[in-house]
Amino acid sequence: MLFGLVSNFVLTAIGHWYEMNMARSEYDLSDSFMIALLVQALCVVAGGVTGNWLYRRSRIKKGVER
Repeated sequence: MLFGLVSNFVLTAIGHWYEMNMARSEYDLSDSFMIALLVQALCVVAGGVTGNWLYRRSRIKKGVER
């Protein structure tokens, strides 16, 4: 969830800059919105995998198998 939250803040800033300086039409904005959604979804998945890995690693270090 933390990766998704951080990516949301970063993508909001980038999206605002893109909208003000680079976008030429509504199609550009809709494409950038879809890319931002994809990046945010990937960050949430990466955060889940990382969190699971860290949790399992901490459990192994404590000596608890399952």
